[in-house]
Amino acid sequence: MELLYDQENGSNFGGLESHEEMLSDTVRVDAYHRGIHRNVRPGDVVLDLGTGTGLLAFMASRAGAKKVYAVEHADVIEIAREIGRLNGFTNIEFVQANSREYTPPEKVDVIVHEQMGDELFNENLLQNLLDVRDRALRPGGRILPARFRLYAEPVTMHPTMRVRRFWNIDLPDGIDLAAMERSSLAGRFDSGRNEQIWARAGSVAAAFDTPRPILELDLDTLVSADSLPTEFVVERTASADMIVDGTCVWFEAIFDDDTVLSTSPLGPNTSWGNRLFRLDREFVQGEQLRLKITMGQLVDASTWTVTQL
Repeated sequence: MELLYDQENGSNFGGLESHEEMLSDTVRVDAYHRGIHRNVRPGDVVLDLGTGTGLLAFMASRAGAKKVYAVEHADVIEIAREIGRLNGFTNIEFVQANSREYTPPEKVDVIVHEQMGDELFNENLLQNLLDVRDRALRPGGRILPARFRLYAEPVTMHPTMRVRRFWNIDLPDGIDLAAMERSSLAGRFDSGRNEQIWARAGSVAAAFDTPRPILELDLDTLVSADSLPTEFVVERTASADMIVDGTCVWFEAIFDDDTVLSTSPLGPNTSWGNRLFRLDREFVQGEQLRLKITMGQLVDASTWTVTQL
């Protein structure tokens, strides 16, 4: 399974267009710049896991690292190597290899990475980081970022950007679609694929209640991926009368107490997307909503389900 996702990541991030989007994401770039310059110390040996075009390796070098091992399995490492040459970096060793097949010649003080997918886990975050941590990080070493908070929150959309379920759509001239919810004919045309959609940038107006993480983890101390829970019950109370369009997923990556990268749809746009598990139900202020969230495979959020209890 890990090799399958490694190959998929290689194809997803093999061209410049994906890196253009990430490098243009000022929320992402600024958080990593602050996090690395605050936490990489002069003289540190650093491993950049999945270096891509080399940005984090370059930042670590500028922050004072003595040596940086920039590891990337895809051919895009050639771009990183050329950028490094043109910018005069001399303390970075570029290594084209799968991280699970590479061991640096010395223990490292810091592992920097950006292995987070849209739903946190789906770029082999846990498998890759726990493996290189256990083999390459010296005792007392640091992972940047190491701490994460995962959210799955019911949300309401801006009315002008809302896409309602077929039977909830209001049409003019008295045309009523409500009965289609119970229509066996409509069921034949409902493939089920629309149970999960992507929230368009800027479309989420508010959360149902105060957002609270369903899961918190620390890569410095996590024993294994299997030790994480995969079923959660979310209980929230409506803060106002609203339509709950669905349950939206995002995460926070925590570098330190003052440096947090958030992919919340309620904050500035980032290069990460937000998956929405559709609900499209009306609630009144004070009404409670209980949801059961089940993660089938951590690395594949299309296998996750959200059920109203």
